[in-house]
Amino acid sequence: MLNFLSAAGFFAICWTPADSSAQPGATYVLPGPRGVVRVFVPAAGGDIDWYTGPLSAGELRYRGPLTSEDQLQKLLATTR
Repeated sequence: MLNFLSAAGFFAICWTPADSSAQPGATYVLPGPRGVVRVFVPAAGGDIDWYTGPLSAGELRYRGPLTSEDQLQKLLATTR
């Protein structure tokens, strides 16, 4: 999955959400003209969280598995 994100231009950032009960994981971003696509990948694996909009106040647009590059491209097409 991380290979899909990297190939699409996402890069990792250090992100500490305001919610102190957040689970451990990594956050990847892809800047765009309408804001940022932010993807949270939990350390334990499982479903990703896909946000769009401003970095600090993004809107959750998808929560679920990311299993293929094709799926990633479809998510990008619906959020750009």
